[in-house]
Amino acid sequence: MATTKKKTFDAVAESRRWRIAAGKRLAAMTPEERREHLRRTTEAFFAQKPARRRSSARELAHH
Repeated sequence: MATTKKKTFDAVAESRRWRIAAGKRLAAMTPEERREHLRRTTEAFFAQKPARRRSSARELAHH
């Protein structure tokens, strides 16, 4: 009988927590603050080298 390894990282649960936290942060902002935050985040994301974009998109959201 094969034994199964206990999962140490649940990507779906982590993604859900991240989306909820990001939504709360955006909901707490005024429409003007939200537009400015999203503009800065988008500019910073596209200013990066393409190979770094995927790995650091989450890092940008925390700033």
